[in-house]
Amino acid sequence: MMFKVKVDKKKTKRPLKVSEIEDLSMCVFIVKRSMEDKLKASIMENDGKILSITYGTGISRSSIFNSLRVGSDDVVVFFVTIRVEDVRKFMRTISKEFELAVPGNGKGFVLDVDGYLGAKALFVE
Repeated sequence: MMFKVKVDKKKTKRPLKVSEIEDLSMCVFIVKRSMEDKLKASIMENDGKILSITYGTGISRSSIFNSLRVGSDDVVVFFVTIRVEDVRKFMRTISKEFELAVPGNGKGFVLDVDGYLGAKALFVE
């Protein structure tokens, strides 16, 4: 008996030229530190470019917990850049994967910026 092996051919993207990159968007994600590696992998998989990762402590929304510093979490803040034409799909994908609409899972938002010095170079291979 003979079996056919299906070969999955991945399409390789042609490297972008700086002139082909229009505006960039700045995305910010705040998640628990336990999600850092997973978020980092997802960002890179979805063509985002990480500019900076910063660590901090998040405080519960409840004022009683805030004053006692109970319920605080160690968080990580990602600053990411993505091409304007890709930002909607990118944010939808990340928000869905990490369930950012669910309270306590983190936050994600886009900042309008005129540019970020050298950020376009991250998209050129």
